[in-house]
Amino acid sequence: MGEGPRRQRGPRGPPSPGREHGVGKAAGTGARELSTRGQGARRDEGWSREGAVRMVRRSRRRKLQKFTGLCGREEGLRVKRSCPSCGPEPGGEEKKGRGNPISVQLFPPELVEHIISFLPVRDVVALGQTCHYFHKVCDAEGVWRRICHRLSPRLREQGSGVRPWKRAAILNYTKGLYFQAFGGRRRCLSKSVAPLLAHGYRRFLPTKDHVFILDYAGTLFFLKNALVSSTLGQIQWKRACRYVVLCRGAKDFASDPRCDTVYRKYLYVLATREQPGVTGTTGSRSCDCVEVYLQSSGQRVFKMTFHHSMNFKQIVLVGQETQRALLLLTEEGKIYSLVVNETQLDQPRSYTVQLALRKVSRCLPHLRVACMASNQSSTLYITDQGGVYFEVHTPGVYRDLFGTLQAFDPLDQQMPLALSLPAKILFCALGYNHLGLVDEFGRIFMQGNNRYGQLGTGDKMDRGEPTQVPLCACSLCATRECLYMLSSHDIEHHPAYRDLPASRVVGTPEPSLGAGVPEDPGGEARACEEYLSQIHSCPTLQDRMEKMKEIVGWMPLMAAQKDFFWEALDMLQRAAGGVGQGPPTPES
Repeated sequence: MGEGPRRQRGPRGPPSPGREHGVGKAAGTGARELSTRGQGARRDEGWSREGAVRMVRRSRRRKLQKFTGLCGREEGLRVKRSCPSCGPEPGGEEKKGRGNPISVQLFPPELVEHIISFLPVRDVVALGQTCHYFHKVCDAEGVWRRICHRLSPRLREQGSGVRPWKRAAILNYTKGLYFQAFGGRRRCLSKSVAPLLAHGYRRFLPTKDHVFILDYAGTLFFLKNALVSSTLGQIQWKRACRYVVLCRGAKDFASDPRCDTVYRKYLYVLATREQPGVTGTTGSRSCDCVEVYLQSSGQRVFKMTFHHSMNFKQIVLVGQETQRALLLLTEEGKIYSLVVNETQLDQPRSYTVQLALRKVSRCLPHLRVACMASNQSSTLYITDQGGVYFEVHTPGVYRDLFGTLQAFDPLDQQMPLALSLPAKILFCALGYNHLGLVDEFGRIFMQGNNRYGQLGTGDKMDRGEPTQVPLCACSLCATRECLYMLSSHDIEHHPAYRDLPASRVVGTPEPSLGAGVPEDPGGEARACEEYLSQIHSCPTLQDRMEKMKEIVGWMPLMAAQKDFFWEALDMLQRAAGGVGQGPPTPES
């Protein structure tokens, strides 16, 4: 059906004053006409704006084509998504009307690095895994310098290392301290305040009222607990919500080794300080010192300074408050100790303390200790070769750890006892009457009292020797009130673990040496074979003697037997013409 002729509406004249309905109709028609005119004006205004935007975009595109010369006027600007070194994009010749692809390599490297630096760290790492070109660009120090400045605007020095800016950026990206309080109905995970000046998190220590964090730049932060108002208007106690800088130039710090934070009244900080030079000389020299702070207020109450030739790297505490022993580990692997009375530290007086070499370094001078761990009545040492030595000072703890008092000597409590282990030990943790060890394969070994199932073996039977538990490890620290979890990744630290040999994997049968051979459940025969192979690999007689002394320290022998073997080896070494260590002098 066709349409009829449309009715054309001409201009209207003035309305008749005698017709009311005509007046109303004319008024309504005029309002619609004004509305139509307004919509048309706004539509024309919108079209003019869109046209202006299109003109600006066209002008910018022409300027980009003119100055870069990437493509002609008829071709569109398109960047290749694939790697420039992998050849042309498959199927690209069949795609018509899209212009020639442009390689990313045509852009200046500084421009590409600047664009990539705005990506999140996770996306930068993912982009670097796509191809060789982006791996090289995303791994450039310029990218990580900009990312580091974005993550930590106040960080001006990149630190040390082969890749200083990348290390600094990842340290600050992964740092975090989380905690979960024990007790109550709510099991929520909370996060502490993040100090803006912190260069990653190296270690932390919770005390009675606060939390202390040491970063990789040697700055010790004081994270304070406080009463804050919640969203519901209630006042609640919040942990680690404010922070201040306690001191700088710190190497390590320690407090009371008991897990109950009520006893952690003082904080011992091992730091490096500039000391004025001797009279008649100019300049100053760096000396290590131990500064004692009140954990409640952060006030320094005591300071002891050592000779400039003594360089320490770790500090641990042992003993009661009245006989607090400070163990200091040097850069050379030697251990020194001194005793202070903690109840008199807040008194304004000065006195001299005696710094003496610990017996583990006097009796075993060939050992190089890598790290220490302690509790109230015992100390554990890990050597650079992965050996473990133990000091137990009370018979009750010795019985809980080893299940017997056979080798305990109450007159010589500092005599180091070697633990027989199948592999090198990297990390350790020491409780009151139990301990945990992590070997080079990532396996966890537990030993000691298991009355409450704290060993993780699935039962409540005590273990008198290291027993392997399921393969899992975390960076945790627990107190009576709270569980803390620290995170901070350092790319300079290489992977600590290595793959377990196939012969040691659980479930893989060991090759038998023949029928009728008795089993070796404790592994003593295998350990002796390993010791002989280590001695055989030493090139000289002197090296074999030193290795034999070290093996004697590893073997589960009594203190008198170890002294006998060490003295005999020293005699044989001197008789062979070597320069050996003299016999250890007995303690007074």
